[in-house]
Amino acid sequence: MKSGWNRRSFLSALGAATGSLFSPVKLSAEGLFSKKSKPVTPAIDGNPIVPITSGLGSTGDIYAELGVTPLVNINGTITVMGGSVMKPEVMELIRLGNQHFVMIDELEIAAGKFIAKLCKSPAGYTGLVTGGAAAALVVGYSAMMTEDLEPRLRAIPDVSDFPRTEVIIQKSHRYPFDHQIRQTGAKLVEVETREQMLNAINPKTVAIHFTNILSDKGQVSGPETVEIARAHNLYTFNDASADVPPVERLWTYPRIGFDLTTFSGGKDICGPQASGILIGKEELIRWSLLNMSPQEDHIGRCCKVGKETIFGLLKALEIFVNQNYDETVKMYDERAKVITDAIARFGVTARPRKFDPNALGNVTPYYSWQIDPAKVNITGEEVIQKLAETRPVGIGSTGAGVGGMRGRDPNAPAVGSSNHGGHHPHDGDPNSFGFAVWQLKEGEEQLIADRLVEIFSSAPKA
Repeated sequence: MKSGWNRRSFLSALGAATGSLFSPVKLSAEGLFSKKSKPVTPAIDGNPIVPITSGLGSTGDIYAELGVTPLVNINGTITVMGGSVMKPEVMELIRLGNQHFVMIDELEIAAGKFIAKLCKSPAGYTGLVTGGAAAALVVGYSAMMTEDLEPRLRAIPDVSDFPRTEVIIQKSHRYPFDHQIRQTGAKLVEVETREQMLNAINPKTVAIHFTNILSDKGQVSGPETVEIARAHNLYTFNDASADVPPVERLWTYPRIGFDLTTFSGGKDICGPQASGILIGKEELIRWSLLNMSPQEDHIGRCCKVGKETIFGLLKALEIFVNQNYDETVKMYDERAKVITDAIARFGVTARPRKFDPNALGNVTPYYSWQIDPAKVNITGEEVIQKLAETRPVGIGSTGAGVGGMRGRDPNAPAVGSSNHGGHHPHDGDPNSFGFAVWQLKEGEEQLIADRLVEIFSSAPKA
């Protein structure tokens, strides 16, 4: 079926919602670093916003100009789809951050203090803005092994002469991002039980890793991990990248005693996609910064974070910490109701929402709908497929696997193509479909509702 939408009408529909992104907003630096700023001469670079009248962007539709399909995000805060969308205030801080040059290390140290205060970090802890949570793993583990010794800073990942290079990890906590630990030259040592963890400790051990989202899979808890590490003078690292909300985890995990904890800045915090937060002991954070850009000839030079990203992340974090999450969930419910009301006439009914506010990661309500096969002949999987095929703007993507692209394995047996990470019928029921609405922009719930009306209107009657 040919959709009645066109790219121009879609952009017009969202114009009111996104217009504020392009309107200069007068914001004060007061409150950002908790002290009054003196009046300054208006900046030149980075200001003001100007219209693009020629070349890339001049049509107002950069996706069409490049020939790629933009998406309405019903999949979640996955990196392969761009993570999340920044709020207008975050975009404005990014613009303001572009107004001046600054010593990046000085800005990082100031930002770290801001993060520590906002996130109620323990005494002796500070923060660091990294190029994503994965980058935090690289510079954090490098810091544990190099300390502030320049010969080591230049040598890593050749750690052959380093005294401590082994990282203990529970076998159940192995995950795709331990690649970032291994790329520092560290050796992972797998264990399963507390006894095995204790027996694995030796003079080469530097740290114990904890994968927070897999907490319920391991036999050794976070507090136990910290206790064991402290007793043996080892570091601990907690990867909690996708594990807020609830917001309290920003300060709960450091207070447990983890030496370093990382959170993604580009997921539900809705900061720049290539940003992360590393919270930890001041000495370790200083060593992490030594391993990171803007330093040259150090392992984290590729983990570059620009001044604009730092400011954007700080604003996003501030908004996230200060939000009323009950009101946020209420907004999600209202968005889902728009969809429910639109498709009720087709005999499609809302199922009870799924929401566990204490889930280990990716905490958000999940909404689903039941199709009455006695009224309309279409499966939930077909509905999701048709949403994804919507043009000019797709609604979700059935190919949005969280792992991204994969190379070929010459030793793997030949198999048919599969859809990794796509949507499947809710609870295995072919007559249901569902998705999350937390990354919808204002007005997109109506676009989904309208498209579903088209889909169900065109479906064969039972």
